[in-house]
Amino acid sequence: MRENVTIYRISSVFINRTYGFSHRHRRPCSRGIRAGLRSILGTEPDPSQLSSLAVSVTPSDKAIRVEWTTAFEATQDRFEPQYITVAQGDNLTIILITNDTIDAHTFTIGLALRGLPGSAQFVLNNSANGLTSGPFLTPMEVFTAGPGQSCSDRNGNTYACNTKQYGVFSGTNGFGNTVSGAPGYNITSTGWLGQVTVPGVYKFFCFYHQKGGMFGYLVVLPNKGYTP
Repeated sequence: MRENVTIYRISSVFINRTYGFSHRHRRPCSRGIRAGLRSILGTEPDPSQLSSLAVSVTPSDKAIRVEWTTAFEATQDRFEPQYITVAQGDNLTIILITNDTIDAHTFTIGLALRGLPGSAQFVLNNSANGLTSGPFLTPMEVFTAGPGQSCSDRNGNTYACNTKQYGVFSGTNGFGNTVSGAPGYNITSTGWLGQVTVPGVYKFFCFYHQKGGMFGYLVVLPNKGYTP
């Protein structure tokens, strides 16, 4: 964990208030910036639109907390937040928190935002004994080890996950079955993504549930205050 880190909760209706991008207007931002962010985040973003949204700030350390949730309409797995906005040069730590007593989840993102080859990925893996990979992988995998497997660091290198599990589940699970001592809940992993240096729009996703819609976007805004 890096020192002097600030945590920002960012969602599609509350854009990183560090730079004044707030749907609820807790800090003022120009109509042009608000309109630009809406056009970028409304559908799959177009990186070419970012030039009009350049900021001029001192890059800083940020810890970004990303949680597992389910969509209200479809009860499918989702990230909260689904949209994250930072500035070029910011130094990011990702904290992945899941409370799913059935499936494992990952936070996976390509490392082109750090100028690394397209095949390089940063991966946090919240798996634990008894959890499954879910219905989108065939055959479905049931994990027998953990917590945490197959993590990758800010350079795309495999390392031993620091995933922590804080409890086991007893009660009625998502299938309506009464269980005791079932797969764990409140699983947390933390990883240093590092300094993001290449402006753009980058998709992050859950390896196990991307096909079901568990993905989001990390937007790196061009920053006049960043010096390579």
